[in-house]
Amino acid sequence: MTRTEPPLPRWQSLAFPFHKWTWLAVFMGIIVSGPLLFLLARASDRCGGERRNLQDVSYSWYYTFGLHFCEAHASLPRSTSTQVFVQFLWLYTMILTIIYSANLKSFLLVKKQPAMMETFQDLYESGLEMGALGKLFRDGFAKSSDPYIKGLAKVYRYYDNIEKIFPVVEDGRSVYLGNCITMEYLIKNRFTKRGVSRFRRMKEKFGTFTVGHALQRHSPLKKKYDQVLGWLVQGGLVRKFVVDAFRLDSSLEKYGSDDDGSDSGQVTAADGVIPLSLDHMQGVLVIACFGWFCSAVSFVLEKYTFSD
Repeated sequence: MTRTEPPLPRWQSLAFPFHKWTWLAVFMGIIVSGPLLFLLARASDRCGGERRNLQDVSYSWYYTFGLHFCEAHASLPRSTSTQVFVQFLWLYTMILTIIYSANLKSFLLVKKQPAMMETFQDLYESGLEMGALGKLFRDGFAKSSDPYIKGLAKVYRYYDNIEKIFPVVEDGRSVYLGNCITMEYLIKNRFTKRGVSRFRRMKEKFGTFTVGHALQRHSPLKKKYDQVLGWLVQGGLVRKFVVDAFRLDSSLEKYGSDDDGSDSGQVTAADGVIPLSLDHMQGVLVIACFGWFCSAVSFVLEKYTFSD
């Protein structure tokens, strides 16, 4: 069991629609398309003439930069080669912006969780402490053939009281190793509020343990008991009994029903439509502030340059 990491900041939502390599390809396209248009315009000028402004590298880059944001230009190319180039650039940027806009709506409305630890390799590389009750599991870690599990034996720390583990786990300095059903019970009935839990379980498990029923040695009932217990496990009744026990111990709302009264920080309208708040639009405000800052710096530099 480890703590649930908070969602990523809203202002990062503008970058989520594309993978990092896709963003790199888009930026390379913006950088390269300007000089390519400039070279075509200069070469076409010798074959019949092209607009003078397109033969300036700064204007050609500014021209293609605007096309990436679906900004139309009054100056249309004259030569065939530059017209073909601009037409396909229009098609490329149109598809790119439509895909980005469609995905952006989803990421603005839904908070994205950061990458979390799910395997023992992730846990080993994180360097976090492994906390557990007693020394039972430490020997199993040390004898494991898996190098990552074996490495966790070095950061294993045992506690005599489970209440001492929870604060350390919540601070992000440790993880708790224990029975899955016990952890699930604690997460849903003790550490979940309004549908949001402070802790979660990792996907990978250290080992599988069974629950048995004690009988007298050499009892003739053992064979029948094995058969009936097998039916219970295979039919999913054991899991059902666990879920029923959770529901009996806590209210249905606290257990995590669909109607838990949680709005997850969303402001909803009467018809169920979620209006975009300032929290959703953090990324847009960051871009605006960044643009104002860059323009102010440019103004100061221009003022300083012309003053000399």
